[in-house]
Amino acid sequence: MKSRTGRARPFKAFCALGAATALCSVAIPAGATAGGDHAGPPTTTHHVKPSYRPGDIKRCPSGTTTFINTSHLKWGDRSESYSKGSTSFKATVDAKGKYLSFTTNSPSFTVYIEGRRHGDHRAGGGSKAYDTYAYTGTPGHPNYPSDTGLHAPSARDGKPEKIHHYLVCGQPAPVVPPGSCEASGSLSAYVHGSDVTSYIPKGAWSSTATGIDVVNVEGNSITNTQIPTGTDVINSIATNSVTGQSVATANNNHVYILKGTGLDPSVSPNPLTDSGTGQISFSGGSATTTGVAMDAVHNKALIGLSIGGKAGFQFLDLATNTFEPPFTTQNPGGQISEDPLVDPIRNLVLSPSEDNNYEIVNVANSTSPQFFEHPVTTGGELDSAAEDCSTGIIMAPAEFSSPSQVEIADINNPGTAPHAVFTPGSPGSWTAPEQVQTLTGSVLSAGASAASVAQGTHTGVITGEFGGQSLTAVALPTTSGAGATPAISDWVTCATGGTFSMGLDPHTLVAYQSPNGGHAIALMVNAGATQMVAVDLTKMLDGTTVPATGHVCTTPGGTLPATAETFITLP
Repeated sequence: MKSRTGRARPFKAFCALGAATALCSVAIPAGATAGGDHAGPPTTTHHVKPSYRPGDIKRCPSGTTTFINTSHLKWGDRSESYSKGSTSFKATVDAKGKYLSFTTNSPSFTVYIEGRRHGDHRAGGGSKAYDTYAYTGTPGHPNYPSDTGLHAPSARDGKPEKIHHYLVCGQPAPVVPPGSCEASGSLSAYVHGSDVTSYIPKGAWSSTATGIDVVNVEGNSITNTQIPTGTDVINSIATNSVTGQSVATANNNHVYILKGTGLDPSVSPNPLTDSGTGQISFSGGSATTTGVAMDAVHNKALIGLSIGGKAGFQFLDLATNTFEPPFTTQNPGGQISEDPLVDPIRNLVLSPSEDNNYEIVNVANSTSPQFFEHPVTTGGELDSAAEDCSTGIIMAPAEFSSPSQVEIADINNPGTAPHAVFTPGSPGSWTAPEQVQTLTGSVLSAGASAASVAQGTHTGVITGEFGGQSLTAVALPTTSGAGATPAISDWVTCATGGTFSMGLDPHTLVAYQSPNGGHAIALMVNAGATQMVAVDLTKMLDGTTVPATGHVCTTPGGTLPATAETFITLP
């Protein structure tokens, strides 16, 4: 074989040109290199091997979104960030301009890093080459949300060249439709265009009131009204913002399908009848059908119910108005959460229960669910589920804890510890980076009971129940999956003031992102469903609008200013 200074064996280059790309792939014989240059070592954390490509890259391939492109910058070896919609990507280049690290919530992406090959090729000198790092995943199983030690190709001395510029090209993080990734609390928020409508049950597990209120929260798309439900006491409502349908569960086994300000006329019979028999009990009451959570991605509703006196779940297919077979929990204590949640991106049911067992059910095949159990030690009882579905950060408040205690865990990027680990079994178990965090200054009626996350904002809310005016706004992590223990970074507790008093079980709370300005908004309803208050959580966490000391409002009386809340009288 000839020396490296002699003629190299020929290789073939295949170039694909498109409207948004100009990329060349090179087939190099096994064991050979291009002029002695090579891709160099794998990444530091996850050992992803780069692929070497001679040539120049300045545009992302068609079919991908350009998160970052520094090819047009004079110095393309600098740190850059991308944030749009629910997607974030933060790239950090070290002080010497040689190594790149990143954090992201994109499920699938590629990083291209071009080096300064034997001189700055912008000045007309040196060869051109780049390394390709493929992080291929799916929304249900994202690839690595972080990595370190990415670099440009190595030269003949085996050392990577300085970064000349780099591109990050990928798929946006999945966005769940409004109303999904919300627990099966009492009321729903229907976001449609610039309007927001809320459906509110008059009843509760421990109530005999009937009917459903429908009111404008933002805009004036409807005339506020009440939908009669005969003798049925409605306890929970969830809305599919894609179809405009809402599902309402009664304390018995009746399930109503709503559309607009009445029953959906296309559904017959209406109400439907689920498989519930007997009753199951919680600290806040008993029912046959206990609540409903929405999966707008798959157009299904998750029903919590009693199956012959045993707690369990049943899916309602809203495309056909038919129920799938019910299944009982495998929680060793036999309980489900007061407010379970379905994650439509990861195909998981989250069910933290009052016996302090956190059950996660894989429902990718909803007729053959897989159960994973996890005990949690708190100063109270886990009362409801909440999740930021863009990051996979889950939380569950502990009822009767004061100050509020919240279980917070990162189930994104499952794999091996310290990441989330799901161990199969009958039932299986799960572990994840987690903690039970105490929120100083958060003192709520009956303790931290209800929780909700305004999807798309990384902002959540925690409230009490059965009285009290206080609520706690929380700032959740914006990134996840790297194995670090998640934590609520900021929180503030305020009172609503006025005559408002927090409602009954299931919890009268829901949060959403406003279509008019993007703020996180919490909706709360009092006992008897005569009054609603809409609270701007974004303003609550803004110290210039709502000043706080020790995470508690320092406004007069500790109450929210009028600029941060709106009271709505219910029909």
